Amino acid sequence: MIRTTANTQLRLKGFTEPSTGSQFEGYLEPGKYLVQDFKPNYPDQDTDYALLLAPTLGANDTWICTRWKDQHYAQIVESEPTVQEPRVSFDDAPLAIDESALVNILTDFHDFTYTPDGARYPHSLPGIRLPLSPPAQNNCCTFVEALLVKAWSDSHEDFEWSTGLHGQMMIFSNDDYFSPVTAVVESGMAISVTDSDAAPHPWTLVQGWRHQWRNGHTFIIVDHHAASDRVLTLESNSHYQLNGVGFRAIGNLRDVDVQPPQNWWEMAGLWTWDDICATYRYRQQARLKVRNRTWNNSMPW
Repeated sequence: MIRTTANTQLRLKGFTEPSTGSQFEGYLEPGKYLVQDFKPNYPDQDTDYALLLAPTLGANDTWICTRWKDQHYAQIVESEPTVQEPRVSFDDAPLAIDESALVNILTDFHDFTYTPDGARYPHSLPGIRLPLSPPAQNNCCTFVEALLVKAWSDSHEDFEWSTGLHGQMMIFSNDDYFSPVTAVVESGMAISVTDSDAAPHPWTLVQGWRHQWRNGHTFIIVDHHAASDRVLTLESNSHYQLNGVGFRAIGNLRDVDVQPPQNWWEMAGLWTWDDICATYRYRQQARLKVRNRTWNNSMPW
């Protein structure tokens, strides 16, 4: 199946219909978007319109004018879909951990709710002093750091963490807006991924930004179902049926008893990787070194 994308260099207006006279939905920031429908020479020879996947506008999509006469506002590109890369085995990788090391810690976040400020940690971490709960409140960055560093330090006596790495997880510096990804790679917990569009492998850390560099989010993709393109995300958030730690569009850990639903990829409304890419247009990812996966019942692919 051919994949069509629109590459925009300008901030464009989005509309409910393929007409600039229809209801204005908001501005679409420059970037690459998945095309759901394309109408060349519509409604006459002077204009082309495209329906783009845009979760930040309207009902998950919006129409833009891509051409007026000889002036093009977006480049329409058709390509073969990316071939799913073979999943990496970390059975013999240095500093790899069992999936159970992560899952067993999740109960520590059962009662946590989300806060943008004043976040706390459920447990201490090596090499650094941090504010501990109560109150049981955290945010996206503190959740990911608390989960990963605890799991790796419990599994490997020689694992090291530091205030510098903590600062990277919190994105304290403007020198690296993807520093959580940098931190997990530098500490040995993950390997880097060069193609930010590549379909995520199980237990992938993503640092994404809706705008450059505003509205950032740090989260984990536990798995990606290739056939449906749906993803199982683990994060701390105050949106998408969450107030605290849980699975996006499914519910908090305290509501689902720390277990993804059977056949989660069949659930209506679950986000796809295309949704993630369209929403967090600036992003990087790293594959965490997790082995012996049995938790989310999504095998075998």
